[in-house]
Amino acid sequence: MNGKDILLVLAHLFRRRGSVVSIENAVECLSFRWRYGSPSNIRRMLTLALNNELISREGENIKSEFLFDHQEISPNLAQYLAGKVQVGSEIEPIH
Repeated sequence: MNGKDILLVLAHLFRRRGSVVSIENAVECLSFRWRYGSPSNIRRMLTLALNNELISREGENIKSEFLFDHQEISPNLAQYLAGKVQVGSEIEPIH
């Protein structure tokens, strides 16, 4: 998974849920509702986003650090990215 894919998945999340989202809500939406990947891979993706300063964390909430409402997202992108979140096991999941 490259940075563009992470950015697009996060843009979808923040557009639907607002600029501040709880970690549990993010995992539940991205994994179970929208089926981007398994919960552990979603948590690893969030760790990567946090490490690359795409998001910031305040307690149990994450906040967008990019202009998610300006990112171009095609209507079929969610379907294209479904099941594509694959992050290596060397990244610790966010808790």
